[in-house]
Formats: sequence, C-alpha cells, structure tokens
Amino acid sequence: MAQINNLQGDNITNLREYLHDEENISYADFDTILHTASEVIQGCQEPTENGAVKGLIYGHIQSGKTSVILTTMALAADNGFNNFIVMTSDLNDIYEQTLERIKGALDSFIVFGKTEIKQNSITTPCLPLALVSSKNPRKLRDVLNIVQLSNWQNEPVIIIDDEADQASLDTNINNQNRPTSAVNRAIVDLRNYLNSHTYLQTTATPQSLLLQDSQSPFRPDFVVVTTPGTGYVGGNYFFDNNNFSDSDHIRQVPDIDLNRLRTSNRIPDTLIQSMLVFFLGSAVLRIQGNQKKYTYLLHTSFRQADHHLAAVLVDNFKNQLTNELRQNTNNPINGVSSGLITQLQNAYNNLQQTFGNIPAFNAVLTETAKRITSTEVIEINSVTGEGIRPLTRKHTLYIGGTKLGRGVTVKNLLVTYYGRDAQQPQMDTVLQHARMYGYRRNELPAIRIYLPIRLAQRFVDIHESDNLVREQCRLTHLPIQVIPLMSRGIRATRRNVLNENTVNLITYQGGRQYFPQLPISDSNILGNQTQELDNLLSIAKYPDIKRSYTVTIDDLLEILNFQYGTPDASGAWKDDLIRQAITTLGNQPIYQNTGTLVIVNLNSNLKKSESRNYTQLGSVLPGDAGRIPYGVDPRYPALLMTRLRGDVDPQGGWHGVPFWVPVIRFPDGNYAFSVNES
Repeated sequence: MAQINNLQGDNITNLREYLHDEENISYADFDTILHTASEVIQGCQEPTENGAVKGLIYGHIQSGKTSVILTTMALAADNGFNNFIVMTSDLNDIYEQTLERIKGALDSFIVFGKTEIKQNSITTPCLPLALVSSKNPRKLRDVLNIVQLSNWQNEPVIIIDDEADQASLDTNINNQNRPTSAVNRAIVDLRNYLNSHTYLQTTATPQSLLLQDSQSPFRPDFVVVTTPGTGYVGGNYFFDNNNFSDSDHIRQVPDIDLNRLRTSNRIPDTLIQSMLVFFLGSAVLRIQGNQKKYTYLLHTSFRQADHHLAAVLVDNFKNQLTNELRQNTNNPINGVSSGLITQLQNAYNNLQQTFGNIPAFNAVLTETAKRITSTEVIEINSVTGEGIRPLTRKHTLYIGGTKLGRGVTVKNLLVTYYGRDAQQPQMDTVLQHARMYGYRRNELPAIRIYLPIRLAQRFVDIHESDNLVREQCRLTHLPIQVIPLMSRGIRATRRNVLNENTVNLITYQGGRQYFPQLPISDSNILGNQTQELDNLLSIAKYPDIKRSYTVTIDDLLEILNFQYGTPDASGAWKDDLIRQAITTLGNQPIYQNTGTLVIVNLNSNLKKSESRNYTQLGSVLPGDAGRIPYGVDPRYPALLMTRLRGDVDPQGGWHGVPFWVPVIRFPDGNYAFSVNES
C-alpha cells in the first residue's frame, strides 16, 4: 500500500485553483475529491516495491470522474510518482477532450498525446510525465515502445484506464479458436512489461469488471466509490421510486410507432409536446438570467434509417414552429394557429408545475420567438459521422444517439425523449444512456424525461441495483461477487466478456429454493461447527419442529456464516455467494430486516440420491413441506435447517458424525442475481 506524505503539495494546490476557476468546482467539493483520491493512492502499489495492484474507481454517471482522475494524478505526483499512462476512448472527440483537460489542469506535468508518443519524443527526467493514448491496439503499441525507450520497466507506474469496462476486456474469452481481442492483448502486454505498476480502472458501470474471473488481470483488487459534488442530480433524484404520476420530471409516453412514423411523415403529439416544453423551458431560463445554450436529446430506435427520418420530421416541425412564431415577434400569439396555441399553452402549464415564479405566457412566447431561429437539428450516428459538438446555437436538438460514446457529456441537456428501448437490456448500457444525470441543479425546473412506463420502471430497477452494488463496495472497498437484478428481464452486462464457466448471469431467483447438493460431512473439516449450530438452533430457542419463526435477516446471516457446501461442488449453492445475496436483501428497506427460520428435522437419516449415483443430494425438504414450505412468509427470505445423523453407509452415506444442511428460500419477486462463482 502506497503512503501519502504530502496532501497539500504544489500539484494539488495548483489543481485546486484550476478546478475552482475554470470548472467552478468549489473548494469544499474539491476536498471531497481529494479524500477520494487519497483512498485510491493508499490502495496503489508501494512505489519502492515490485508488484502489481488493480483498483476500481467507481463513479456516478455524468458526475465528473475526470476530476477524480486529475486529482489522483496530482496527489500521486506530490508523493513520489512520476510515470503515468492514461488510456481513454478511441473516439476522437472523447480522446481530445481528455487530453486537453489533462494538459490544462496539470501544469507541472509533461503531457504526451498520440502524436508525441508516436514520434518517441524525448522525456525530461524527474518531471511527471503523462502518456495519453486512445484504446487502439496500434496506439497502445506506440505507448509500450516509448515506455521501453524511457526505461520505465523498473520504475513505479500508474496506469489509468478510463471507461475500463469498454474495449479493454477480452471479447473472445469463451472462444478458444480465436486469439485474445486486440485491445485487451495490448493492455496486458503493456502491464506485463512493468515490474511495479498500479492499474486503475474507472467507470460508473463496473458490472462486467466485478464479474471477471478471479484469475483475470481485469478483476480489481480494491474499489473506491466516489461522491458526486454539489448540484449533482442522478438516479437518486429521478428514479428513487416508481411513483411516476407524481414526478416533477418524468412524463409517460407510448413507444414511438416506427411504422406509423414512416407512413404518416409526422412526429407524435407527445414528441411535439416535449419539443415545446424544451423551447419554452429554455426561454424561461433565459428570462431568469441563465444565458446558456440548451440541448434536447431524442432516442428513437437503434436503426440509423429511423434516426434520419426522425431528424427530418423534427426539423420540419421546428421550421413550422419557427414560421408561425415569427409572424409577429412582438406578439407571437397573433401569428400562431389555434391548434398550436393549445399545444403551447399545455407546454407552459407543464412548466408551471416546477417553476416557482414563471413569467407570463406571452412573455415566454415572445422570448421563444426571438430565439427560435437559433436552432440546430443534428442526427448522431456512424453514417452522419456526427457526435456531440461545441454548442453554437441557442437550441441544439440531437436525434439518434448511437454514436454517443461513453464519457461524452451532453451539455445543458433539458429534455430527453426515449421513443423505444432494447428488448434485452443490459444494466451497464442503460445506465450509460442516462444522459439526463449530471450537474443540472440550476436547470431542474426545465428538465423533463419522456419515456414509456416500462422503461421508467427499468431505470428504477437498475438504479436500485446500482445503489446496492455501490453500497456494498463502499462498505468493504472490495469487488463484490453478487450483482442483484431487480428484474429478470435485465442482464448485468454483455456475455462475451465473461468467463461462461465461472459466471452465471441469472441465478438465485425470487421465490426459488437452494441448498448445497454436496454438504460437508467430514468431521476434520467441520470441527466444532455442528456444536456451534446446535447452540444457535437449540430447542430452548426454537422448541417446535416445522414451525415458522420470525427472525431478523441478521439472524439468518449468523446461521449462514458457516461452511456448508463442499468447495467446487456442482450446483448453485456457494456459501459466500449465498451470504452476499442475503446481505443484499437485508440492505433493502422492503424486507425490513425480517426473515423466517424453520427447524425441519433434528435427526434426519437423509442420504445421497440414488438417481445421482450417490454423489449428491437430490433434495433436502420432505415431500409434504409444500410449495411454500411450512407456511413461511413468501415476502421475506426463509432459512430451513435440517440436522442429519450422518450415518456411515456404503451407498449414499456420510462420515459418521451429525451435521446441518441449510435450504434458503428467496422471497417472492421478479428479481435474480448475477454471480461470479470464481
């Protein structure tokens, strides 16, 4: 573990002022960032020793984790580290954004971009040097080349992999007939060359990293969870419950009917309403003194042809709106058709719900009319080549979104409209699309999110899961192995970067029962376990067999805190993973720290199953236990304990000593867990 001897060095002092002056980060918020960076540095490889450490910086969507990266680099430089490699997106706009921020923020650093790296530029000894590269195999080989020329092999190096769950992982991990994917191989080659390095992964969506095999060079050793700064609004604000009808910002809309869109050549009324709310909301903010340039984002579908059609139709409506409002700019209502007046009034009424002191309707229309011409419609996808660009007009309407790379911030985003969503959504991908998150507190009254009800519920489920994962990582500073999925229709991440032999994307499902198919019965392994469980489950505490006792989830975890299942045995039961899953349930208020305990039998002669060649149990509970065994409350987790005599028997026998076998019943619900069994 690296030591921090200087928290107020020149690099930190200069960065504090830079972020305050250039990016409006308060000194109080910087102190929070510095605390996070300190935790990261303390987890790094000790610079005087050889070895490798992997860390995860677990951020929030659109929360400014680049500031954490910059502060980590500055603090490291003030405490003896001089060699840094920053790997970022291969999308040029994101790469340039990262490069320029590092150059602007770290004055005392020499910063080499792709050009200087390729040219093998001469380094200056004793000064911090940051090599900033895109995650491209050829560019990363250039980095390795300059690292070799600079004699970094025996020096401590900090590698920062921005958005490490994207591009860095091996997409061929389950295909033995194909080589390791190129970016993954290049990163591994670079790291293998260095005798002393820390590999810091940064992302707000670490599901694929947490589910990496235990032997993977990409599974982190420690986790540091960041804290967003003042003014951040994210899932806790928009999706903390599913009461959408009372939300100030969520508006329910139907899916965009793409066939109807193609035949009618007219955008739906709900889409028109969202655009009018955007234009009028922008006008209200300007009247109140906020002179920013504002943006609107429409996700239609994943087909680029649909993006183009939607962009054309949106542009047509924008032109119609402009023409009508500009008939009489001093009193625009006189030039607007009756139908449009009604739609504008509805949009104004919508905004009244969140603006405490909204200007008069005519004043808002007049401001809108004056600025409506300063509007640009941009179709974003790989066909157009367009991405997020510096804002030049008062209003920018982005259509499409498939070229919105990770890490790209949609500045001053007021209105987001989701017309459709994926049939098999992934938790990390959906979160990355949450462009409405960010430092938007000043614009909150104008922010609206239009989406189908099922997608709104999906955001709620994913937000809840993310909060549970984040809290577990925050408490332990370790990578957890169990990721809760609040809906079985959601996957944690993509399959092609996970070892299919050790990762089960859907298991421990609501309403299902699990038990160790090959329980431990050897006294040499059990030790005093049976006696300790006899005390915990004594007749004095639980006098009645097959009776449901209400206990706490903490009580269940105390009983589960033993070794029941034979390591590496088949089946879903893994002691530690079961405990992690039950702990996750205990952290959810819905379960009120409540569970059920049943003592099924104190003298069972249960043996291994003949149908399974006497190698494992076929079941534990007797046939009369019932679908919901012994009337346990299906709303809460239940633990059913059976004490086996453990008789020695040539077929299906044990080791001659008594032992306990648990059955866990997960509470009813449409949820599951992804588990990393490695």
